[in-house]
Amino acid sequence: MSPHVVLLALALVYLGFLGNVDALWRLQCEGIVALAPIDPIMSPGKTGSHVHTVKGSNGFSSSATVADLLNGNCTSCQVQQDHSAYWTPALYFIDSNGVITAVPEVAGHLTYYKYTPCYVNGVLTYPSAMPNGLTMISGDTYQRNFTYPIPDPPMPWSGADVTQEALRQKAIGFNCLNYGKTPEASLYRHFLPTKDYIDANCVDGLRLELLFPQCWNGSLDSSDHKSHLAFPDHSINGGACPEGYDQLINQIFYETIFDTAAFADQTGSFVLANGDPTGYGYHGDIIVAWEEGVLAAATTLCGPDTNSNDVGASGITSECPVFDITPNAEMAACKIDKPANLRLLNVNGPMPGLPLDNPIQSGPAYATRPTSGTPPSTPSLQSPGPMPTLSYSSGSSGTNLEDGNIYADHSTTTTTMSSGTIATAPTASSTSSVASALNLPAPGPTVAPVAPDVNPEAPNVAFYTVSTSMTTIGAIAYENVLVEEVVTVFVTSGAAVAKRSHVHGRGRHRHHARGT
Repeated sequence: MSPHVVLLALALVYLGFLGNVDALWRLQCEGIVALAPIDPIMSPGKTGSHVHTVKGSNGFSSSATVADLLNGNCTSCQVQQDHSAYWTPALYFIDSNGVITAVPEVAGHLTYYKYTPCYVNGVLTYPSAMPNGLTMISGDTYQRNFTYPIPDPPMPWSGADVTQEALRQKAIGFNCLNYGKTPEASLYRHFLPTKDYIDANCVDGLRLELLFPQCWNGSLDSSDHKSHLAFPDHSINGGACPEGYDQLINQIFYETIFDTAAFADQTGSFVLANGDPTGYGYHGDIIVAWEEGVLAAATTLCGPDTNSNDVGASGITSECPVFDITPNAEMAACKIDKPANLRLLNVNGPMPGLPLDNPIQSGPAYATRPTSGTPPSTPSLQSPGPMPTLSYSSGSSGTNLEDGNIYADHSTTTTTMSSGTIATAPTASSTSSVASALNLPAPGPTVAPVAPDVNPEAPNVAFYTVSTSMTTIGAIAYENVLVEEVVTVFVTSGAAVAKRSHVHGRGRHRHHARGT
């Protein structure tokens, strides 16, 4: 076999390995239910260490239980039956005088519930519904450095790049938004860009991104609130779950946009509420709390498109008949009843330091949690130390544009098929042998073969649709179709629709305006 054929086979089995990632729904959270130092996972029953922007049930509190969340009378998110709580650190701006102000958050935070299949004990498996009471944390609030290659190497990853520590740090993204350019891939940049870079390149703001682990050991929590969950070895692209994690749950992905452009005419810098000016310490939390049976029913009816079921193909939450949809105005109006000790706390600014006098720790050493009585830090505009440089990089024809460009470009070679050849699907034996070469488990028996479509540009060539997605550029969204032709992999884009209409569906071209 020639080197070209070997590389081609590697690319094909890799796409086959990821070929069923198109099912998801995007849970829009139009409102912020709380902007406060509240964290019932890490600081139960007391004031948290830093300010969080919280979405979800207004039953949220420092001691919130599943019952408390379910008893909330509203949610700031789209599905009325979802009483879960979702939270991340707020973002702040420090001006040249050391005065700190909260960066406004753009309404419409998205929580993606993705149905990315993974290998579990050697079998390609689809996710099951998460149970109520499951707690999830992604990221590490004290992290202040990144010791892995920049940018991420092409997939498939190996060695140090597939350790849980590496996968955790690569699950953070800072997406530079410029709707006049082709968008960057999600999770392309794992650090907070400098203010100068943001001003010059991110004219429409900064989208903070966070991926949660989806391999589960069956426990609702663990002593560190993390080790009961693990990332598959190809992170956002699925992969194989580590030994001991024999259950698979939805892959959760956050997108939160901040209006950094509001400070474009000011000298200063940005810092997370936890005192992190690097971005390496970005993190997020979840407590799962759905009305009984709803998430399981939605997972079955509106999840993977394994039976050509049209319901789960689009990714539009309102199209799933299991869900009752909350109007935007009601989402925006939903708020918690803040405890008395937090009602007078200034969390928006202007103020001389971060709320709770949280110290700014630039690293690269691992940050420490402030103790009671710690003197407040003086806000500084100094650089957080040597930071990597990573230019604006838009997606290319080799990029899988799943969701909001959620996959980086991993293609390394493209070979054009000779004219007149009829493409056939890779056989189980051929993909198994190449999977072995990649040190991946062979495909499990649970996935049915995908029937070929006819290429309208060349009727005598069959092609296989791997996934479709929508990419938002300003007020326009484009449909992207990722297909394979045995030796050719490419992406095509379709017609324009309203902003945030990320339509998915194998081979479909269905366009929707953003729901309310």
